[in-house]
Amino acid sequence: MKFLLACYTNKGRIKEVNQDALLVNRERYRGKEAVLAVICDGMGGLECGETASAEVIRAFDLWFREDFQDLADQEEFEDELYDSWETLFQKVHQKIREYGRIRGIRIGTTATAMLLWEERFYIAHVGDCRIYEIKEQIRQLTRDQVQGELRRRDGEPGTAGVKAGEHILLQGVGASQTLRPAYHSGDVKAEAVYLLCTDGFRHKVSEQELREAFAPEEMVDEKVMRSRGGRIAEVVMERGERDNLSVILLRSMKGMGEKGRETHTGLDRDK
Repeated sequence: MKFLLACYTNKGRIKEVNQDALLVNRERYRGKEAVLAVICDGMGGLECGETASAEVIRAFDLWFREDFQDLADQEEFEDELYDSWETLFQKVHQKIREYGRIRGIRIGTTATAMLLWEERFYIAHVGDCRIYEIKEQIRQLTRDQVQGELRRRDGEPGTAGVKAGEHILLQGVGASQTLRPAYHSGDVKAEAVYLLCTDGFRHKVSEQELREAFAPEEMVDEKVMRSRGGRIAEVVMERGERDNLSVILLRSMKGMGEKGRETHTGLDRDK
């Protein structure tokens, strides 16, 4: 299976700093395409959120370059993958906590990662960034780790921005005493879009609007995908969103030409 990749990030119209960070890496191994996407939202109520989110991105980028191929040959790939990600999370969690301790500040970030490999997806999730699967319908693949927000089981109808007042993150990388990422996996659907976004990107739009904006049949190339991400971000800002906004789009396809290593990051940010 092949993939089209696009990403977009914007600091928005209110905040002076973009605390979001994102990464999209593509690599070919054994004649197959592997894609790693990671999206982070530095915790705005704390200090140096952009430092925390960038640190997680660097850790996953290094992991994909140095560890993925060895893991891909393991017989128990999923178990080995999650063990490797758990080690990564705990190391970066302690590194960020120590950074904050030395400076006398609290610091943290959400982090949601998705690996596409051999027609399967693998997810690690901390916080309230979301992953949606878009095909004929839209399905939320992650569950927000928050207190005080309306929740629903995967697959039930609802909107992307429904909230019941303010919510509190239950954990964050670097911010929690302990860190327990959620892990799960599933089959990648052909001719589907996988959308990863920060909460700022989704607060002012419904799931139906996301389905219409990012319908797979509309995502014909990577330029169109990125442009559509920017267009929805503008709509969200016009509706009054005050947060940073970031999105990653992964479009599964068959019969595309081969591509080699490719990396996109959200460290070069849009104004």
